[in-house]
Amino acid sequence: MRKVLCGAGIFLFLFLGIWSVAVQAAAVPSIQLWINGNKVRPEVPPQLLNSRTLVPVYTVQEGMGMKVDWDAKARKVTVTDGSKKVELTIGSKTARVNGTAKKLDVAPVIIGNRTFLPFRAVGELLGVEVGWEDKTKSVIVNAPVRFQVNGQAVSAKVYRQNDSYFVTARQIAPAIGYTITQQSGKAVFSKGEDSKILSSDTYKIIDNELAVPLSFVEELTGGSGAWNQGKTVYTLNKLITPPPPKKPEVIKVTDIQQTDDIITIRTDKKAQTKDFTMSGPPRIVVDVQNAKLAVVTPSIAGQEKHPAVQEVRYSQFDPETVRVVVVLAGSAKYNLVQKTSGIELQLKDIAYPQPPAPAPPITEPPAPAPPITEPPVMTPGDSTSAQPNPVPSPGPLSLKEKVKVVVDAGHGGKDMGAIGNNAREKDLTLAISQRLADNLRADAKFDAILTRDSELDRQLTERGVKQELSEKVKIANDNGADLFISIHINSSTSAAGKGTETYYYSEKSKEYAATVHKYLVQATGFGDRKMKTANFYVIKNTKMPAILIEIGFISNPTEAREMMKEEFQQRVADAVYAGIKEYVEKN
Repeated sequence: MRKVLCGAGIFLFLFLGIWSVAVQAAAVPSIQLWINGNKVRPEVPPQLLNSRTLVPVYTVQEGMGMKVDWDAKARKVTVTDGSKKVELTIGSKTARVNGTAKKLDVAPVIIGNRTFLPFRAVGELLGVEVGWEDKTKSVIVNAPVRFQVNGQAVSAKVYRQNDSYFVTARQIAPAIGYTITQQSGKAVFSKGEDSKILSSDTYKIIDNELAVPLSFVEELTGGSGAWNQGKTVYTLNKLITPPPPKKPEVIKVTDIQQTDDIITIRTDKKAQTKDFTMSGPPRIVVDVQNAKLAVVTPSIAGQEKHPAVQEVRYSQFDPETVRVVVVLAGSAKYNLVQKTSGIELQLKDIAYPQPPAPAPPITEPPAPAPPITEPPVMTPGDSTSAQPNPVPSPGPLSLKEKVKVVVDAGHGGKDMGAIGNNAREKDLTLAISQRLADNLRADAKFDAILTRDSELDRQLTERGVKQELSEKVKIANDNGADLFISIHINSSTSAAGKGTETYYYSEKSKEYAATVHKYLVQATGFGDRKMKTANFYVIKNTKMPAILIEIGFISNPTEAREMMKEEFQQRVADAVYAGIKEYVEKN
């Protein structure tokens, strides 16, 4: 026999997870029950079973407008909602929805002559929204609401309490162009520089998800919302604002080469450039926009293979620009041509500087008559005559009273050098250079001159300019330096690049490079990349023995972390000082 269920005898199990059913339950009157926005107070209080909440079945009948039938003989409950019919049998994990079998995690049971059903499962089978708010110990059940933004469906959940509706923020935020962070009991909605803060007494956490009032979403977007007649669809018509401009993809400059009168800037994808010329000396400047320097080796293949090109150099000019400078021997026009592998700077209409007029032939003047000299005036008791003072010769470094060393901190001002792992090359080279200069000045044998100190770097940065390589060379040559050392940090496209290396240009600098490199490799512990020759501007154009050291790779997280430590910087400075001192003592 079948009969319509009423408020006595049959109870509904609100299932909030996958749990086995025990046979004992306890009344929990503190649990609140919200159905279709109304707070329901059943005659029989909610029950707690294995930390899960059970509520009486008539709440479904009254609150959701469903029909619930009980067949005692078949021990079967039938829940009907419109065109949907769900059949559940006591003790069976198989339910039927409109005749189709569906598996249940927990079977309906009878406890103390009362029937309990897996309510969340029933709700999901019938398309009902079910949620749990732990803060208020509330079960929330309501008819599903479809949410739309400007007519486009968004898979958000909507919950109702009284006349207030709450929507899950995680799905809504991307649709309205915001990101969400939760901190210190607040929810922060951010869009560019704009942000809105929602306090915890305004939002809800339902099923461990942030749910915000619909009114807040309307306020946030500056739009308006509208319901359909049956309040089953909510459409947010937000103000249409143009999307922020898409940030261009970062370009990697992977190599720079010279082939005769063509300079190739290799990039990993198509790049935008700006170019201009400068004078004194004549230069062509190419700025690769939104680019990062990722050159594996600092030397430029093919340099000095064309008489029109005096030098090619490059740097990370600022965080978003790689600058390539071509120094010309005379003047030239050029074309910039985009290739699949990068950019080609093609020189044309080259004009070489006019050679100086030949000097007139040197003719020997007639030999002068020997000078007539007066005999020296002798004074009583003086048995010697006056002699002229000899002109001093340069002599070995070891015999000099003072050995003048110019210490060059690589890059500077607006020229950051290589950047990686939260470090900038120009900062690391300056820190090590200043420590090396302090070591040299503490030794009476040496006089140290820095090409860049902290104050100069600040001034250059404020003016938005870099320190030109020619300025560094001029400091060394004008001061008549005995030795020159340029300190740099390496970089690679791969984080695996590692090690220490030393460069020199001419044979006169080879022994100097070998002595310093020996100490430097021991101090860094990064691995030995050996000594190499290169025609870097600062070691090619200085008149004294000159070397350039690459301490380690800023692109390698381990080496970058070490190079940022003060004790490491001091250890390197001490090692370089020891190498310079040994070289001077042997020469």
